[in-house]
Amino acid sequence: MSQDLLRRIFLDDLGLKLLSLAFAALLWMFVVGEKRSEVSLSLPLELTQVPAAMVVVSPVPEVVRVRLNGARTLLAAINPQQLAVILSLEGVQPGISAFEILPSRLNLPRGVEVTYISPSVVTLEADRKARRTLPVRPRIKGVPAEGYEVAEMRVDPPQVEIEGAERAVTKLREAPTEIVDVGGLDGGVTRPVQLALPDPTLRPLVQKALQLEIVVRAMRAQREFIQVPVELAEAPQIGPPAWVLTPAAVDVALEGPLLALSKLKTGDVQVRASVDGLPPDGGVVAVAVAVPAGVTVLSATPAEVDLRPIFSPRGAGRPAAEGAAPVQEAPSRGE
Repeated sequence: MSQDLLRRIFLDDLGLKLLSLAFAALLWMFVVGEKRSEVSLSLPLELTQVPAAMVVVSPVPEVVRVRLNGARTLLAAINPQQLAVILSLEGVQPGISAFEILPSRLNLPRGVEVTYISPSVVTLEADRKARRTLPVRPRIKGVPAEGYEVAEMRVDPPQVEIEGAERAVTKLREAPTEIVDVGGLDGGVTRPVQLALPDPTLRPLVQKALQLEIVVRAMRAQREFIQVPVELAEAPQIGPPAWVLTPAAVDVALEGPLLALSKLKTGDVQVRASVDGLPPDGGVVAVAVAVPAGVTVLSATPAEVDLRPIFSPRGAGRPAAEGAAPVQEAPSRGE
């Protein structure tokens, strides 16, 4: 290197160079001589570069606590909201991996030292992703209004595709919904519901809202009325003045809403035998049972009764059958 070049480097603009050197020295003396301090921060932990085919299945610390030491001016210039601990999971494999939290991950200004990090090592467990289509299972709690029951539950769509950690997806047999309270309901309800998947790694692939329809209806029951008297639907206009039915009473089995059946009395159930078209000497007729609306007749036992005159219309006297009872008198032909 020639003397002219050295002279230009050191002597050209000598005043400006001396001024810059003095300013740098003063700044160094200010920073070094300034009183040092410490500050504690909680920095968010961020995971980056997670492989698309992998998912973290273990709990991840939300923050990393650090203690910094440095000049007050340098510490005051740090904005905690702009700091984060970045943890790259590039190339992570299934299983457990440990990552050391180094001060270099914090990207701090020069002159600031890290004196404390917790946790200093983050241990994570990863698993492969898997998918599976599962039926949706609605969940309810509570009891409907008195006399009512949940008859059916329908959800749309009835199936969803779930993605998550392979071991969690393999164990799952159905996708449960959030719990819906049906306490006190006396009618159906339709409402949107969310899935309540048991593992935090699980998620539905389609975010379409689920619609749950709950069918609530009156509870049904059966009840039997014993020995309900049989009445004549109308009196025959021929034959002798009195008729008898054998048997005079039947057993009636009913089905219907529980509340309605519990309020029925014997007088609310009417059993009649039609005499329309009977020959003068009587015959076997079917019984008809009349009940309040909403109640169904399951059976009448016996379903037929024998209607006979007390005296034969042909003039031969004949007593009524044993156990029979007269039910109605018919007017004579001359009346």
